Amino acid sequence: MTDLTVLREVAPSARLAAGVRISEFCVVGPNVTIGPDTILGRRCSIAGNVTIGSSNVFNEGCVLGSLPQDLKYRGGGTLLVIGHRNKFGRKVTAHIGTEFGGSLTRIGNDNVLRDGCHVAHDCYVDNHTYMGEKVLLAGHVRVHDGAVIESLAGCHHFTTIGKYARIGPRTPVRRDVPPYVNFYCEDVDHSPPAVHGVHESGISMARLGALAEKELRRALSELFDDESALQTKIEQLVNMGVEGEVADLCEFCQRSLRGVFGRYRETFRGQMPPEAAEFLPPELR
Repeated sequence: MTDLTVLREVAPSARLAAGVRISEFCVVGPNVTIGPDTILGRRCSIAGNVTIGSSNVFNEGCVLGSLPQDLKYRGGGTLLVIGHRNKFGRKVTAHIGTEFGGSLTRIGNDNVLRDGCHVAHDCYVDNHTYMGEKVLLAGHVRVHDGAVIESLAGCHHFTTIGKYARIGPRTPVRRDVPPYVNFYCEDVDHSPPAVHGVHESGISMARLGALAEKELRRALSELFDDESALQTKIEQLVNMGVEGEVADLCEFCQRSLRGVFGRYRETFRGQMPPEAAEFLPPELR
């Protein structure tokens, strides 16, 4: 009987911690660091400058650290950093950053990315987020803690998804989505996406105190229950005196209104975003 050798191509300079499991037909490049107890399923490919934390699971066919699909990328030593305890479905892709976008793509801790998700260059995905099948994040997107993005939704460049918000299935996200809201199309083919009430599961996940939750619900109702001018409603709330989650909500909405086409992060186009100062190693800042 023919003896078939199972191929795993792991560069000698790759740094693999104890307990890393690499399945058949994986490729791990020379500038890759993988933390303890992380699992690579069959046919995963990790190239570029990639750092992965502990106890992550990457299912079959993931491709991580590839070059950005951005014509402004000049071949610099930019990074992809992935935290701990993330679960990646099959064929998830994530690119390194670009020099002009902050040099870093970052995925935090305890996230779930289902089959076919794509995280493009210079995105920042925080912690405890969920992305359904084939969710697409264009470049420079920020996804805050606890956000839920349902299957087949797509996020435009420079959009921000607020914490504990929910994006409905097949929703095109072209502007920032405030925290704690449901955002979707009532009819995908005939109506634009809009805020539709409170994301109840997000409120529960946030574990707010009773008074803080009551004030947040009141503010969300005042801001989004009708289509009158959002800036005026924000000013009315702020003049009454706000703090905590309500103050954060008002600040989020004001930043979006000051942005370009409702996208706050557009103001950092061609510049290093504030997240880079927090997460980049000093030599790249």
